[in-house]
Amino acid sequence: MIFTKHLLSQFIDISHLDMNEVCTRLSSIGLEVESAYAQSLPKNVVVGKVLSLAPHPDADKLNVCQVDIGSKQLQIVCGASNVSAGQYVAVALEGAVIPHTKNGALTIKQTTLRGVESCGMLCSSTELGLPKINNGIMVLDESAGQLVLGKEIGELALFDDYIIEVNITPNRGDCLSVLGIAREFATCYDLRLKHEIDMDNVITLGLGRVLQILTDDKINAHLLYRVVEVKQAYLPLDIALCLGRNGTLGEDVICNFLEYGTYMSGVILNAYRLRDCESKDIVLDNGLAAQLRVKKDENGLEAIFTDKKISVIGVTYGERHFGTHAEILIIEASYSNPVHIAKALHANHIKGDPQLTYRSTRGSNPYLEQGMDFLCKKMVDTSNALVYYGTHNVSHSAEEVVITTTFSAINKLIGIELEKEEIALILKRLDFKLDATCDENFFMIAVPHYRHDIESIQDIAEEVLRIYGIDNIPSQPLLCLQSHNISQAYFTYRSKRKLAYRFIANAFIECIHYVFASSEELKKLGFVQIDENLGLLNPISKELDTLRTSLLPQLLDSLQRNENFGFKNIALFEIGSVYSANREEKSKLAFVASGCIKDECYPYMRAAQWDFFTFALIAQRCIGEIHLKNIRDTEQAKTLLEGFGFEDDRILHPYQSAFVYMQDKPIGVIAKLHPQIATLLDLKDCFICEVELDMRSTSLKQAKEFSKYQKSMRDLTILLDKDIAFYQVREAIMNANIEFVQNIYPIDVYYEESLGEQMALSIRLVLQSYEATLEESQLSYATQAALDVLIRTFNASLRA
Repeated sequence: MIFTKHLLSQFIDISHLDMNEVCTRLSSIGLEVESAYAQSLPKNVVVGKVLSLAPHPDADKLNVCQVDIGSKQLQIVCGASNVSAGQYVAVALEGAVIPHTKNGALTIKQTTLRGVESCGMLCSSTELGLPKINNGIMVLDESAGQLVLGKEIGELALFDDYIIEVNITPNRGDCLSVLGIAREFATCYDLRLKHEIDMDNVITLGLGRVLQILTDDKINAHLLYRVVEVKQAYLPLDIALCLGRNGTLGEDVICNFLEYGTYMSGVILNAYRLRDCESKDIVLDNGLAAQLRVKKDENGLEAIFTDKKISVIGVTYGERHFGTHAEILIIEASYSNPVHIAKALHANHIKGDPQLTYRSTRGSNPYLEQGMDFLCKKMVDTSNALVYYGTHNVSHSAEEVVITTTFSAINKLIGIELEKEEIALILKRLDFKLDATCDENFFMIAVPHYRHDIESIQDIAEEVLRIYGIDNIPSQPLLCLQSHNISQAYFTYRSKRKLAYRFIANAFIECIHYVFASSEELKKLGFVQIDENLGLLNPISKELDTLRTSLLPQLLDSLQRNENFGFKNIALFEIGSVYSANREEKSKLAFVASGCIKDECYPYMRAAQWDFFTFALIAQRCIGEIHLKNIRDTEQAKTLLEGFGFEDDRILHPYQSAFVYMQDKPIGVIAKLHPQIATLLDLKDCFICEVELDMRSTSLKQAKEFSKYQKSMRDLTILLDKDIAFYQVREAIMNANIEFVQNIYPIDVYYEESLGEQMALSIRLVLQSYEATLEESQLSYATQAALDVLIRTFNASLRA
């Protein structure tokens, strides 16, 4: 919404106010100021009068004008098509700098144009930095102020102005007019609005002699009609600049008057030619008379009909072409409930006139007399027009919004104790009406009809607050009544995110997939499926027809798609919900990797490939202390696989697959992808792992005793059956509780034909005491004890 100090002066006197302070105040009450500046016109541009003009002797489109500027007469060559004798114009004298010409800034000098001397320039509005109002020079009239020849243009009342643009929120339709803005000023500064409009040129012939209004049904719109006889229409300069600044200036003079009246008053105004509305059904003493019928159209909206529909109230104006010749016009002011119009437009997919529906659906001014009187007064004052006596008023009983509340309730919402008198004064300045009830603690507030956004006590409190000033409310600590909300869900979420961060730190990328899966894909890869009786009744797509029982199929699908996009080294993980065959939900972690851990890059000339042990090491880094057991060596392998969601082990490599144990409890499976499945999915050297973790644990990590004495290492190379797994060797030694043995791990394994069914296994014993540094005899004792356990348990022998 753009308005000026000059426009506001037609409704309210703000000449004594500081405009910088005004802008700050507007923003504080909810009308956010987007720009504000004093209008500045070039110096040395004065009021002149065209005395005469003659065609240029050597140019068809130029005229030689004699222009009076008071102190002297100038000869100026002008190419504008609208220049004529008797006009008051803006004359740029020698030395004036015109900032906005086609070629940029222009300094005016005495010059010769095709042999004719020119001593100045007649300016258009755009050349002076004003809105465009025509394709020629700007013609001055009385609306610009007192036209004294030789007076600086910038000193005229119309141009000595201040321009403000504010952002209007959608609920404040009452501020989409200059009158609405003036009401806000009046409230803020306790000023008086100018409502009195006295009109001359009102002829005694009543409009009832020429116009008849018929209504068929009960309508929801409020309509007001007057008849104006326009003998000659002329658009004054102030209206042209106002509409040009707002981008609504048109070609038709009457349409511009109507738009100006709506812009200034907020009342939606329209007009019809009387002769287009004449009806043969009614004949008065002086001939035919016009007849308008108001009724609902096919969309349930109030429309105006003659022998056809000519407009829809609040939606379309109809055809409006009036010209400037003599015409008798029917002026219509209208109001319709914004909610009713908005719903009808939406329900019937009606577009309507964009600018009209923008105003009507946000709430126009329902006080139609304000807009009608303002428009008629402006037309009478600036054009040769006569107004017929009387009006036709088609009204409906609008329900008044009444809110019952108390002063203490308003104070509680605001957060400060204001006096009753101060609250009442603010509400009265906002045009609210207050009525006391029989209970002195309550009172009723009647909302003015133009405030469509006020519906509750909260809205009333907001109005009081914005006028009182939110900056005047002292800050108070926020009273938090919320209880401690750290729950089990919080700790579970935190545990999941900590786990995710560890994988991200190891260059894995987190994925999130649907909990829905393809039953065909699950079957193909050998995963358990949801019981048919518990399946999805209405799947979102044919491909996602069941709930997932594992995270791995979708991770493998993501691996495949990324490889197809050209990414060869991929590591992904996901933490999410899966379901058992009985549709029991549980949370799992799955991660996959393929390609290289690191690409070849100097000084490492070869890329580091993923292998089973490197993949398992990543699992231990991220999950925690785990150990593995070969699936083939586990007696209850089939039962464990089914518990982890596998129907069989077809997806697992036969020689590189294991159960993952944590604290001697199986939690999942880790493996290389079976070569046949890898070929089917077009993947190479892919490793997978899926585990169940208890994310609900909230216990703190317990500190463990550690020794401050030096560790010692002893290596043993033994011969034993090659089918014995290392975890069996480790369990045998650790379960023997040999003194000083803290850990054991493999360092090498060797096979050759000469060993037959045996292998050479090299292991390292980690030996340490909590009491003292171990002596050689103690180290030898512990090493021999470990060897004895292996000989006794596995029939092993020390390799020479």
